[in-house]
Amino acid sequence: MIEMFALFLIAVFTLATLAAVGVLADSGLRWWSAFGMLRQRINRGYASAPVGQRPVILQECSLGFARTPRARQVIRRSTQRAA
Repeated sequence: MIEMFALFLIAVFTLATLAAVGVLADSGLRWWSAFGMLRQRINRGYASAPVGQRPVILQECSLGFARTPRARQVIRRSTQRAA
């Protein structure tokens, strides 16, 4: 009985390990492909590689939590129903 439970645990851990390795391999291949495409675009001139680090923008809107104001105001018209 204990041998069957040990065999079951080994099988479960083996399947979990294989699933984790599969997910990590898929993520690694996606990153590899993305960097390969970026290298191709930089070589062809479609994307430019900036020198140095990006400037830090500390605005409330850059955090993604604040709503940006509209460029033009919305005019709401009141509607009336017929009685």
